[in-house]
Formats: sequence, structure tokens, C-alpha cells
Amino acid sequence: MMKSDEFRIKLQADYGYRTPDVAGKRLWYRLFGRFDFTYNAAMLAIIIKGARLYRSGKWDRAGWLDLSLDVMRCVEGCGGRIDVSGCEHLAAVQGPSVIVANHMSVLETFGLPCLALPFSDLTFVVKESLTRMPFMRDVMNGSKPISVGRSNPRADLKKLMDLGPKTLEQGRSVVIFPQATRDPIFRPSMFNTLGMKLAKRAGVPLVPLALKTDFHGLGRTFKDFGPVDRSKTVFFKFGEAIPILGNGRDAHDASVRFISETLQSWGGSVEVDT
Repeated sequence: MMKSDEFRIKLQADYGYRTPDVAGKRLWYRLFGRFDFTYNAAMLAIIIKGARLYRSGKWDRAGWLDLSLDVMRCVEGCGGRIDVSGCEHLAAVQGPSVIVANHMSVLETFGLPCLALPFSDLTFVVKESLTRMPFMRDVMNGSKPISVGRSNPRADLKKLMDLGPKTLEQGRSVVIFPQATRDPIFRPSMFNTLGMKLAKRAGVPLVPLALKTDFHGLGRTFKDFGPVDRSKTVFFKFGEAIPILGNGRDAHDASVRFISETLQSWGGSVEVDT
């Protein structure tokens, strides 16, 4: 994959990215990229690199973008393919937005920044436990996230409605994964309305993001480090920004519909309400 500045310029010009048919690989990946251990070890190394960057006081938007791009390089180096589209919808938003996405693996948490940062500064809504994990907490804290406990929905909503608008006023978009947990199956009934409520409170648009990252499987012992399925392409697709009108229910339903239909077009699994 190209250097950070080249990638940023290409994304801003083409509004998307696809892994070339002939993707260059470093010697390390050519020799060992077929092993899942290589991929997971490389991901861990990126997390440690991010922790060092934060602790050194050198964390900034450019450094975060480069760190995130390392994750994409890791995917391609181990035989994966990436397909990104819809970035023109990020470019069309005049100011910050609330990005709502389905959640499959840790890959989107680390890979998404290099796709969104060329268009807007951003942060994530994350579980408080991630801000306490060794190494992971430094990477999370570098992004200045909004952390929620997930044990008290009322308290989480109050915190998000307090800190979210302030974050958006600072010009940073907010990424929310409204599902309760990571799941390779998209379950619309589990996709809560927190993103829509924040967008309505702050007066910003809602941008839906469909993603398919089950290339990076969920581990049994350590959920963040699982098996790698090189037959599965890593997909990211941003949808058109949705204004929040009335009670916001139509905007929420539109975001769910976009994610469902896009996932199905990629062969992904979507739970059908009965």
C-alpha cells in the first residue's frame, strides 16, 4: 500500500480505494504472511507502536492516520483485499457528523481512521474497559474517546448527550457502533438509536457506514485476536448523509436499511425480523 500522504490524496480524489491486483509485499509478509500468527503479531505490534506514540506525546491526526494505515497494510500483506467506497459522502458534509456502523471485529476500530481522517477529525464512542486495557488504553486515549460503561443505558445516554455535542462542536466527527457486541451477523433489532439521538441533539447529519470485516475473525481466548479468512474481502462503504427530521426515527431506519442492503450485496448475513 502507498505512503500516508499518497493514500490521503488518492482517497480525497477518488473517494475510494481497492487493493491492486498485484499488491507489493515486504519480505516478511511474503515468507510468513500465510500464517494467522503473522497477522495477529503484526496487529499487536501496531497497537504497541500506537501506545508508544501516545506516551511520547507525539500523537496527532497525521500520526493516527499513519497508524491506521499500518493496519490496512497488514491486511494486504497477509493476503487480504480491501474495498472502500462512498467517501464522497464524507467530503460532502460541511462540518462534523455522527457516523453509525455495524460492528464485526477490532479491525474497523483501527482501520476506519485512515478512511475518515482525510475528511474530518474524529473520535469514537468506546467501552470504558478498552480505556483500561494495557497498550490498548493508550491508543484509545490518543483518540480522546467518549467512554461508556454499557451496564447502565440511562447513564450512558446522559454522558453521550453531554460530551457528544461538545466533541462535535470542536469539529470532530463521532463514530458509534450501536450494536451491543461485535457480531458477523447484522441484527437490526440490536442496532440502537444512540447515534441518531446524538446527531439530533447536536444538529449534525447522520452518516451510515456498512462494513464487512470478518476477514479478521473473533478469537476464543482473546476476542481481538482470532483466525484470518483470506477468502473474505474487507469492505467499507459510507452512505449519503441523512438529516435528522422530526423525532429522527426515519433517519435511523434509513441508516439501518443502508447497512442491511449493502451487507447483503456483499454476501453478508443480515438477521430478518420475524
